[in-house]
Amino acid sequence: MVVDENKYEYMAEIFKAFADPTRLMILRLLSENDSMCVCNIIDELKKPQPTISHHLNILKKSGIIKARKEGTWNHYYIVNSKVKDIISTIDEMINK
Repeated sequence: MVVDENKYEYMAEIFKAFADPTRLMILRLLSENDSMCVCNIIDELKKPQPTISHHLNILKKSGIIKARKEGTWNHYYIVNSKVKDIISTIDEMINK
């Protein structure tokens, strides 16, 4: 069996992106909505704009979310529906 180290490096980056409470809260919000304006994410989480932007950038770089520009605001959305399944599964695990 040939091991593709690049694949596992990318997988590790995805796990790192999940491994933060603020990013998990952002993913929960995005999994409950088709997309969200960054301003609404800031309002919901009651965290400063630079903090939210930092976490959104990490999620974007890992390929978990993308943004589209609408007027002056970026609207963020989850790229793959499997991410919503992961968030739901984790919720189920800790709520048992």
